Amino acid sequence: MPRRHPLPPTAALLTALTLAAATVVTVAPSASASGVALSAQTIAASTTSTASKTTDPAPVQYVQDSLYAAGDTGYLHRRANADGSAGPYTWRGYDGTERTLDTYSGALPGQYGYYGTGSDTVLTSQQYAGGQAQLRNLATGATIDVTVPDGQYVAAAFGSTLITQEYNDVWQAFRLHVLHVSDDGTITSDLAVDPPEPLTKEQTVLAGDGTSALIRFRHATDIGLLDLTTGTITTISTHATDDDSLYLQAALSPTHIAVYHEGASQARVVRRDDPTGTQTAVPVPQYSTGTAFVGLAGEWLLTSYRPPYGTTPGPGGPLQATPLAGGDPRTLLPAAEPQIAQTPGGDAIAVGQATDGTWTTHRITVGPNGKPSVEVL
Repeated sequence: MPRRHPLPPTAALLTALTLAAATVVTVAPSASASGVALSAQTIAASTTSTASKTTDPAPVQYVQDSLYAAGDTGYLHRRANADGSAGPYTWRGYDGTERTLDTYSGALPGQYGYYGTGSDTVLTSQQYAGGQAQLRNLATGATIDVTVPDGQYVAAAFGSTLITQEYNDVWQAFRLHVLHVSDDGTITSDLAVDPPEPLTKEQTVLAGDGTSALIRFRHATDIGLLDLTTGTITTISTHATDDDSLYLQAALSPTHIAVYHEGASQARVVRRDDPTGTQTAVPVPQYSTGTAFVGLAGEWLLTSYRPPYGTTPGPGGPLQATPLAGGDPRTLLPAAEPQIAQTPGGDAIAVGQATDGTWTTHRITVGPNGKPSVEVL
């Protein structure tokens, strides 16, 4: 049976760290917003000098907190317990309500493919050889049990829509299906999709929401925009110079599509309503001790940073926003976790350092003036 195959080194590390017991520590951030390291003397002085208390950043009260998905009414995360052990999967509503999950089968932090996001409904269990898959609406707690057609394997869930794939005799994915599911679990339509290029056999879905998904092909030079209503795929060039598609990242907002190949100095951004139109090359700020991870908010490319292989959990690089139209990046958070989750409405969610030093979840929005801002959730 097909299984989730080994991830790239940086991705595998994040997955392992997530599943291992999380660590709760209080440390100074590795760099300020300007990228200049804070000295131990600066941190110490802030505890004795009244002037320093008002001007120096507070020490980071880091708690490992992995972000998985964001929907219309809340987000799914896993925050360490007070004793440092791994906490439960928790759905936290934007109104402050919380709901815990016993199981979760969706995206793992550090993976380049997403098994479901952009909705209040997530995949809580899935089958490997035909059978039952379970969806759960975390806003209401309602569950939907779906009998997946024989020979199809779940690749992703976006709301009440499942994307499945078929494999040939040598376990190569050769066809996709878009399954639309009713509230009682009945499959109301099954759209078979023959992709224009060979698919990867692992982490096939890069990103998506209730209307579209981004599909990874075997080669990194292109990705596909899959319409979840019609089943049609539009090919989008990535301009990747490395052919390893497992190192592709993508983000999907209501207005834009961003694709990035790890290590490149630029991301490619195109308007969602014209996916084959003119692309914008947006510089990706580089961080000396991390690999960039991209997201979107309005007319801004967001970047956070994965830690290098072998690094223990702790405050990472800054969360930055670079204007798509050109210009210098802005630092939104001085230190952040590597994950960025897109909301269906166009905002983004990230975990990072608040002004008082606490390590918490933030929503990134773009105001009427077109500039990004962060709000503690």
